[in-house]
Amino acid sequence: MDNEIEAMIRINLREYLEKDGFTLDEEESTKSSLKMRRGHEVLIVRKNDNGEWGYFNPQNSGDKGNIVQYLQGRRGLGFTLGHCKKHMREYAGGVFRGAMVPGIPRPVFQKTLDLSHVARRWESLNSVWGLPRYLEGRGLTLETIKAYAPALRMDKKGNVLFAHTNDDGKVVGYEIKGHDFDGFAKGGVRILCRIGPLDGGVPAKIALTESGIDSLSLAQLVRRRDALYCSTGGALGPHTLNAIKALAAKHPEAEILLAFDADMAGDGYAVNIEKTLVGRDSVRRLMPKVKDWNDQLQLKLGMRKPEL
Repeated sequence: MDNEIEAMIRINLREYLEKDGFTLDEEESTKSSLKMRRGHEVLIVRKNDNGEWGYFNPQNSGDKGNIVQYLQGRRGLGFTLGHCKKHMREYAGGVFRGAMVPGIPRPVFQKTLDLSHVARRWESLNSVWGLPRYLEGRGLTLETIKAYAPALRMDKKGNVLFAHTNDDGKVVGYEIKGHDFDGFAKGGVRILCRIGPLDGGVPAKIALTESGIDSLSLAQLVRRRDALYCSTGGALGPHTLNAIKALAAKHPEAEILLAFDADMAGDGYAVNIEKTLVGRDSVRRLMPKVKDWNDQLQLKLGMRKPEL
């Protein structure tokens, strides 16, 4: 291991994750294991006896390692070890010294990454025609599911999948939601899960949420046919931010609704996008009265009691 990589994996990973939108769950953390949350994403962070920091994702056994695996797993296969070094030098204010490496390219992953295997897997899955038990248990109706069915699939375990697409409409990843599982397509890339607008026209509203479930729930609550609902999949990587900027540029008259969860992580996402879209007037924070839009939907339907 070269000296620069060794220095990188000794950087305080908790502090780095907090700058990347995570917050510490103090109640569920111990002295040796820190539980970090960002929307629906959960990571357990530890500092080993040798001073190296690592993490693992309790929802995805393949998502674990050190800062290098964290960066490459969220920025795509094109984010090389050289890019990791460059990124961490900038983060650390030039602390890391070493050979010059290529700069981080603009993420045009459609040209640099072969994600055809993700699209093939998506096409092999069953379309959602009825009302899956998981979604029914979350208060969603058959009418809602039928309306937004093109963005949905089901796997053999009954999990519901939400397609993430690039600007060309190609599937590059998908959220996986079920009673006992919350994850993302292996080898896929988080960009945006886009549902609507139902009228097929130019969207008057573009609502950004943290999950496909929240997008469906908000759609069912407001029932606007001219709205585009976009889930970030619980993360705001460079691909997602670029897609949001592209959407905003494509629809300059649309109001951008930052419909993230009503918590610190949601506020962090909103601030990040406000900075990304600086200079645009039609951007507004929209928060549910409870934690997220599915909670709000269930509250409206009497499926859960109001919080005191």
